[in-house]
Amino acid sequence: MQSSEAERQKDNNSGLMPRVLSALVMTPVAIAAVWFGSPYFDILLFLFSAGMMWEWSRMCAAGHYNGVSVVAAVALGVAMLMQVTGQEEYIVMPIAISVIIAAARSGRNWLLAGFGVLYVSLAALTALWLRNQDGDGLLIIMWLFFLVWATDTGGYAFGKAIGGPKLAPRFSPKKTWAGLVGGMACAGLIGGLVTYFSADAINWTIVVVSMALAIVAQIGDLGESALKRHFKVKDSSNLIPGHGGLLDRADGMLSVFPIAFVMICFAGLALR
Repeated sequence: MQSSEAERQKDNNSGLMPRVLSALVMTPVAIAAVWFGSPYFDILLFLFSAGMMWEWSRMCAAGHYNGVSVVAAVALGVAMLMQVTGQEEYIVMPIAISVIIAAARSGRNWLLAGFGVLYVSLAALTALWLRNQDGDGLLIIMWLFFLVWATDTGGYAFGKAIGGPKLAPRFSPKKTWAGLVGGMACAGLIGGLVTYFSADAINWTIVVVSMALAIVAQIGDLGESALKRHFKVKDSSNLIPGHGGLLDRADGMLSVFPIAFVMICFAGLALR
């Protein structure tokens, strides 16, 4: 018993260093791309999204995942180009074609494969739209990035410190209700800090919205966990040392970007 526990601890410690090093490389790159905007943000967003579609297709379309992911990546690239050149009315065409091809080449997993291409594409296009908003695009994306990171960090810290009832043991045995509440609190704190430093006053609406988006991020996280459990895989890939795959790192972002887009575009939500 003690031996197995020692081995488990050794494995955890051995995986910590590549995890830390990966984070030290990825985080500054992501923040720099967001800060400088187009074309750096656009390129990084495209590469990350193409990688996620490759990972998703690898699970859902095992026999044709390279072809499916290439078609999906090309379609997304065309759609992003249409968006930045003011041809938004045509965006649906390449995305619809890639969804149909993914579904057609995935056998009994056709619904999951098609949904994955649509899901990642929608998140990428809404993130691109949000970053390109005049005036507040940088602030919005920074808010969402830090909100999701705070949700993950707070969820881990509170869940580990408090424990208690499991949130969704069927899909993610380690997540707890305490972790969810802690993640929401940390996300709310980010919302308060962002509005305080950008408008000299705390916007309590943004604080509440940030906490609600923390729930959305957790739903995205649980959804990806359910997908991996369905296909009996531990990580979506091994592209990021110590972290697993791109989907494992961005599952919360995928669900948050489209919802934030709806709130800002259709509900008139503003940070200041």
